[in-house]
Parts: sequence; structure tokens; C-alpha cells
Amino acid sequence: MKRFYESTYKNAKAPESLPWHTEEIPPILLAATERIKIGKVLDLGCGAGVYATYLASKGYAVTAIDYVPKALDMARQRAERQQVTVNFVEADILQWQTEVKFDIVFDRGCFHGIADNEQRLKFKNNLLEWLSPTGVFALTHFCRRNFFDWRPMGPRRKTRDEIDSFLLPELREINYSDEVFPTPLPIGPTVKLGHYLFERVA
Repeated sequence: MKRFYESTYKNAKAPESLPWHTEEIPPILLAATERIKIGKVLDLGCGAGVYATYLASKGYAVTAIDYVPKALDMARQRAERQQVTVNFVEADILQWQTEVKFDIVFDRGCFHGIADNEQRLKFKNNLLEWLSPTGVFALTHFCRRNFFDWRPMGPRRKTRDEIDSFLLPELREINYSDEVFPTPLPIGPTVKLGHYLFERVA
């Protein structure tokens, strides 16, 4: 996956050229900020920095992590243009460690890119280390609509029950919505994207 992202960012002349780029703030992230009015936020796979800079502009102390150097270059340039402060970190989320505890952890694109079950468990264990006892986890993840809804490439698709069961008992779903939108083949022609908000309970 890393080589795919490195190649995609290398060929992108600007953030707007990235196939997944959007300036829209996901409703599930807005729901997280309604619940946690101020505090520390960790943006996983921050990419070009749309969400990290938005959160910083709202007064949050933001750490944004990505393992693609050009993505971080774009994100730093965006933060400079917007005159906001973000702690950008170049690292693999499966390896990165910190003593800091975050009030919000946000993931739009990392977890559903992890295919290996052991690595998915590593992601969960890291998440529990990062998240404060009263923190929330905001996640967007490709949904599997039925048995035939899968592709040999692209993000892994999981049902809502599979996501909820995987994160239990430590994390409990408190908000959910989904949407279906068109996307190019071979990943499409449409995908269903689930938006989850979890609170820590253990």
C-alpha cells in the first residue's frame, strides 16, 4: 500500500489531483468535535492535511501522522498558508508510539487499508494506547453490503457488525451513518462508506 500512495502523491501536481481529495469535513468528525469541544487530536493518515488544519483552526492541539513524505509536504504547506500549528509526524501508524493521550483519534483511510489480521489487531492495540480514557474514535471505513461486495484491490470492506465486534469490548459505537457514492472501476462502480463514532468504555 505504501508504494501505491507514494506513487499517487508523486504524480499529483496538487492536493486537488488526488483521487480521494475533498475539502468537505466528514459529519462524523464534526460529531466528535461536538462531543469533545477542545483537546488533543490525532489525525491518522493525514494526507494533504485538510482535516488536521481544520481542527487546528478550531483550537485543537493536533498531531497528524502519515508515512508518505510528499503528503506531509502538502500538509505543511497548507498549515503555513492557513497560519495554523500542527505537529506533523512522518511514521507508520503500526510502529509509531507516543506517551501523549488523545481526546479524539480520527481515521479516514488507514484501518480499511490494512488487510492482515495481525496488523489490524496491532492497529487496535495502538489505538487503545493513544486514546484517553474519556476519548472518542471517529472512523470512516468501506462497508461490505453483501457477500459479493468485494474487490481484489483497494480498501478492505467490512460490515457494520464486523467493525463493531472487532472494536468491542473496549470501544462502543455511539454514532453511525453511511452513504453510497460513485467511484471509478475497478474499485467501483459504487461504494458504501460507513461513518462511525466510538467512545471508550474499557
